[in-house]
Amino acid sequence: MGRDGHHTLAKAAFLIIVAACLFSVGYSGGADTPPDSANKVAEPLAGSAWDLIAFRADNGSIAAPLPGVEPLIVFGESGTLSGSAGCNLYSAPYRINGSTIKVEPIEGTEAHPAAMQDLVQQESRYRELLVAAASYKVEDDRLVLSGPSGKDLLVFERSDQPKSMPLLSTEWHLARYTTGGGSTVASPVPGTDITLIFDDDGTLSGSAGCNAYSAPYRVNETGIGVERIIATKASCTEPAGVMEQERAYLDLLRSAAGYRIVGDTLAVIDGNGRAILFYTAQG
Repeated sequence: MGRDGHHTLAKAAFLIIVAACLFSVGYSGGADTPPDSANKVAEPLAGSAWDLIAFRADNGSIAAPLPGVEPLIVFGESGTLSGSAGCNLYSAPYRINGSTIKVEPIEGTEAHPAAMQDLVQQESRYRELLVAAASYKVEDDRLVLSGPSGKDLLVFERSDQPKSMPLLSTEWHLARYTTGGGSTVASPVPGTDITLIFDDDGTLSGSAGCNAYSAPYRVNETGIGVERIIATKASCTEPAGVMEQERAYLDLLRSAAGYRIVGDTLAVIDGNGRAILFYTAQG
């Protein structure tokens, strides 16, 4: 997968898995309550996204990440960072004070691609180094996270993102969604196309895979609320699993509390700060 394609699938406030992990991964949620916006202080990394270009290996040498599955990090506006570790999604609270940074324990999906042990090892090392970071510096388009001893642990390059798509009047196509009460992430059933369009009259609509649906919605800069969803009553028998997927999708959409758009990717977030629905814009 090329760098632009990796960005399309991997980024957004909690953002998206690369192709090796499309089907079934476990997830642990984020904080229950957002920080008090009245006390929020703007910090220099908020809203930025970075691709890993080097990391300190177990033997102390500096290594490049595996091609096509480079970890991505996105610093959110509310003291939460998130991204793709190469295969798995992750998120964690973080704090910045001057040039110091503190990353709290990471929550994330737990896929283990059997044929990609190198990727599993890289992800484990990446997460270990991220939590060990004690300071940071930005030099031009590079972000360096260093440990308590001052040794560079992770080196990132600013993500070259395409222009963000507008929430309204864009046709969004579901790329991934959580299942099992938020414990797994899956791709849509092959042969189904779940869509979402936000109209400027305060109504959203689309196809849930079998039935058409619509609902009133409320939105602000990063928050969203979906009112009662109305759907048609068809019952599709093919492809297998389409109706179960539709019910799960509409339940997730009802629980939407926030969203983030990075490039042509939309992530819908629930009230616990977990990314539950991932869409890409119609190309």
